[in-house]
Amino acid sequence: LTSPGTTPVRPMVAKKALGALADSYYEYLLKQWLQDPTDVFLKDMWLTFLDDLPAIVKPAPDLSEQARQGQRLRIVELDATGEPNWKMDHLSCFAGGMLALALMELPAADLQQGARNATLWAMAEGITGSCVDLWGLTKTGLAPEFTYVKSKEPHDFKPVPHSGKFSFLRPETAESLFYLYRLTGDSKYRLWGKTLFRAIQSHAQVEGEETFSSVINVNEVPSRKVDEMQSFVMAETFKYLYLLFSPADALSLDQFVLNTEGHPLHRPPRTRT
Repeated sequence: LTSPGTTPVRPMVAKKALGALADSYYEYLLKQWLQDPTDVFLKDMWLTFLDDLPAIVKPAPDLSEQARQGQRLRIVELDATGEPNWKMDHLSCFAGGMLALALMELPAADLQQGARNATLWAMAEGITGSCVDLWGLTKTGLAPEFTYVKSKEPHDFKPVPHSGKFSFLRPETAESLFYLYRLTGDSKYRLWGKTLFRAIQSHAQVEGEETFSSVINVNEVPSRKVDEMQSFVMAETFKYLYLLFSPADALSLDQFVLNTEGHPLHRPPRTRT
């Protein structure tokens, strides 16, 4: 719909996606409810989104626990007509962590409705695994900004297109690894985080400096660097990697909620039932 200041309100051509211009909204529905649990309508809006999310997840999540372990799920887009655009943005990789946070926080009554609990587990693990695969897709081990996905199952990634070959060292995969590790305690998430960190060290660190830069082409070794470092590299990428390897009391999720820029904000004590 058009913005609140526009009258009359009119529908706009749109798409369903979890990448740019959409990601923070869904994240904040959940996190603002955590900051003020009396705002139940925010949680309910997030659950409505959750129930619709499988429409852009390919293939359909297999909810059996055995299949879940190695399942890879891609987040694609749907255009205004409902047709898939077979493209996965790294920006959408925050979703695995958001879903893991929901598993830690939602009341049992909400999780027990239908197949929500199993669907959350399958998507949290499967999406995060796909995002780690994005990093391993390239010669540098750095994730591209986006790539295209084959339309036939198992929806493998296509070679990274020229327009998606750059890397800003985005934090979303590291963020999801942090939340999945806090949820499960599974050491594979730390091992994957170590792989991400080594790739950043090897191909994005400025020679002779303690700084890191964006990379022009993730499939080019040695890498060519841009004279810039995005603010989220320190605020989020390295923060989430640090927290991934830190004891839980370094930042208690019972006391803090991390906003979309990785800043810890106080929250009321957890009262999950």
